[in-house]
Amino acid sequence: MTRNRLPSLVACLESYLENCRRHGRSPEFVVTDDSPTARAQDQTRAALRLLEKHAGVEIRYAGRRERSRFAEALARESAVPLEIIRFAVSGDDRCAVSTGANRNSLLLDTVDALVLSVDDDTRCRIAASPDAEETLAFFSGYDPTEFWFFEDHSSAIESLSFVDIDVLGCDEALLGNAVADVGDPAASGRVAITLHGLVGDSGMSSSRYYLGLTGASRERLVASENAYQSAFRSREVLRAVRRPMLSAGPFCMTTFLGFDNRLLLPPFFPVQRNADGIFGLVLQKCVDGSRVAFLPSVLVHRPAAPRAFAPDEIWTDTASVRMADVLIACVLAHEGGSAPLTDATRLAQLGQHLQRLGELKLSDFEAHVRRMQQYRTMAFITVLQSHLQMYGASPRFWADDVKRMIELLSKGTSTGDYIVPRDLRDAHDLEEARRLSQELVARFGELLEAWPTIVAAARRLRANGCRLTSPV
Repeated sequence: MTRNRLPSLVACLESYLENCRRHGRSPEFVVTDDSPTARAQDQTRAALRLLEKHAGVEIRYAGRRERSRFAEALARESAVPLEIIRFAVSGDDRCAVSTGANRNSLLLDTVDALVLSVDDDTRCRIAASPDAEETLAFFSGYDPTEFWFFEDHSSAIESLSFVDIDVLGCDEALLGNAVADVGDPAASGRVAITLHGLVGDSGMSSSRYYLGLTGASRERLVASENAYQSAFRSREVLRAVRRPMLSAGPFCMTTFLGFDNRLLLPPFFPVQRNADGIFGLVLQKCVDGSRVAFLPSVLVHRPAAPRAFAPDEIWTDTASVRMADVLIACVLAHEGGSAPLTDATRLAQLGQHLQRLGELKLSDFEAHVRRMQQYRTMAFITVLQSHLQMYGASPRFWADDVKRMIELLSKGTSTGDYIVPRDLRDAHDLEEARRLSQELVARFGELLEAWPTIVAAARRLRANGCRLTSPV
């Protein structure tokens, strides 16, 4: 996965190519490029040709031009309207971010394969998480990962001992397997996605999540006031599990994502940020028996320029939601029922639900989203209040921030413009952003309903030698 980061992409690919070479692996390497200009795409393809020649492997590539051509072929093959397929693989020009569309391109190109997807600012340096164990465990909550916090990238890297192991083998141990075969023989389900730990930039848009930490992660967070303040400035972390863990929850983070594309996986929301969070939720709701495997292996996330949390970001964000929050609230409102259904039917029913929301009067749509978002906010407030009681409102610097967060969240959901996504307001006036948010919900509904047909068409095209990517 790449966009306008050619030096980082080359370094990333070199690290994974070298790991595969050392361990006798010959996987297919695929680059999907979201760079917006033809010049940037041409430069990427030229650099990949040089790398391919040097490494002696085939690298496949698709930029925006290839995605557009494949969308037309898919529309002819599937009879799905072209505008739905273009939304899936190219996004919407009114939105600044189309990462999810790039991920959908990879899904459609690699149908029927096991895939390890990594971002272009990662490196294939592998370490075991601290005190790692091999015994598989089951987790019933949302996120089993622990956090360690660092002031800078160097100190984060130096906290680990890196080893030379087969990165693909880490995923293959669980990915695509029945839970009964790798864990409890009486358990049901299948491992649909695998998630590696990371060291380096957290990839998180906000540090608000830290206020709800418990256990050893919280102890490290509040070890001192200096350590606490540093964690809310620096994005450098180690985030990992200590042992392999299986979960039926919706957590998903795509920095290092293994996925079993032999299943009918859902599409990513094509636009704006947190498409991975939406993907995880739809996967849980629509793919029967899907399980997430958290791996104790840790890989490096190193953006070219160091990143830091904005000083007031944790507080200012409480005054509004993002587009992803609107869509998550709409997905959560859907009750699938208890009748046995195919995964394709579940996707279609969720899609129809989102389309119905898109047909409401705008005021009714926003009232519906506000109610659901208030439930989500109240759930987080309840967690924070229970933690205040659990930890005796201590230490004070942490408790003061938790109380301030509770107050801001309680006030924020009732303000008039709270439900208008702030990430759409950057490029649109308030009224345009309101209408666009409802339209995007409806368009994603259309995509969900059509997705099984689109995937089947991509499978037929591939059987006939037509893919989204091509050799560089």
